[in-house]
Amino acid sequence: GKIKCGNCGYALMSIFNPSGKQYLRCTKRLDNKSCPGCGKIITSELETVVYQQMIKKLASYKTLTGRKKAAKANPKIAALQVELAHVDGEIEKLVDSLTGANNVLLSYVNVKIAELDGRKQELLARIAELTVEAISPEQVSQISGYLDTWEDVSFDDKRRVVDLMITTIAATSDSLNITWKI
Repeated sequence: GKIKCGNCGYALMSIFNPSGKQYLRCTKRLDNKSCPGCGKIITSELETVVYQQMIKKLASYKTLTGRKKAAKANPKIAALQVELAHVDGEIEKLVDSLTGANNVLLSYVNVKIAELDGRKQELLARIAELTVEAISPEQVSQISGYLDTWEDVSFDDKRRVVDLMITTIAATSDSLNITWKI
């Protein structure tokens, strides 16, 4: 489910052809031909390229500075925390402005605060989700061990490693775009 069509974003499905090769095909193209498709992608070749990119990505985390980087907060989390602080500030301003407010103003302020509180809850949930997804230095060494013995690792363990490192892979026969978690 990680590999998506680089054109439409639908999942790519693995299909065997009569010669024994395994290809990836766009499910939207297979269903209703409303996507131009992803082109000719041989499953084993794509897996090899993704594996090489995973090794390359993890190499920077094996250094001392890479370990520090892994231990630091995700930049996405920091950005969400800044936005959360801004939303909290707006809520605080609205609460402070309630002194001497009439009923009409109170109803508008209540609507705005409810809106801001909804956004605050979304931000808190997203921060919690990203915090769970953050990769620790211990996980880096564990992943590194799996990558070093990739051919001998079970399919389920390979899937777990990919889940730890990659959000999505958008592929066509001409391009590959990996969205990393780390």
